[in-house]
Amino acid sequence: MKFIKRLALPLLLLGAVLMLYLIWLVLDLPAESELMAIAQDYYNKYGLLTVFVSALMEGLVFVGVYYPGSLVIFLGVIFAGKDIGRVIEVVAVVDIGLELGCIINFFLGKYGWYRVLLKFGLKEPLQHAQQRLKHHEKTAYVMSFWQPSLAAFTSTAAGILQLPFWRFFLFSFGIGTAWSVFWGALIYFLGEASLGIVGLRFVLVALAVWILIRLVFSKPTLQDQKIVYNSDPQSEICLP
Repeated sequence: MKFIKRLALPLLLLGAVLMLYLIWLVLDLPAESELMAIAQDYYNKYGLLTVFVSALMEGLVFVGVYYPGSLVIFLGVIFAGKDIGRVIEVVAVVDIGLELGCIINFFLGKYGWYRVLLKFGLKEPLQHAQQRLKHHEKTAYVMSFWQPSLAAFTSTAAGILQLPFWRFFLFSFGIGTAWSVFWGALIYFLGEASLGIVGLRFVLVALAVWILIRLVFSKPTLQDQKIVYNSDPQSEICLP
């Protein structure tokens, strides 16, 4: 049981990616080249609003796992070309959208609405995010905010733990902005080649490496013997 819990989050994301791929095939959805043309059209019509909505959706817990917002975000930076000013605008809008998603997740956890999400099988990832925050708060933000779906779980867990909002906001905004700048710079220099980072092959390889690292380097500790929860019953994930 403890062994499965160690792999809960990467396996959940792997399942979500495979499910998305199957849905894509069954519904005969557009190929990546067609999707780029569609995104370009929306970007030309609505500009930064398209990027903002995609970033917000990508940052929401559960929704972000299934919504291909990363592709739209990457394309937003790519379409900005070598115009540094435009790239900065896109990255700033992405950062604001993702941060707003994290704030929504925080209050989702704080006021108990997360219980609805447990019906979708998100209990284990939320428990692990909660554990990391309780014992390694700063590290948890740094190690999860590089990827919107992981950031969504962490921000929801922060609300469940009833952490002070302004403390959460300062950490999430600061670290989230640093990651947004990193990804923006990477996409700017790589151009269309950066789309390989959000391609299916790259994602599957990254998840496989993550699972392998968990298998090889995870060592049982005293903390693995039980899940430690906040003494406030309202902040616990454990449900009947």
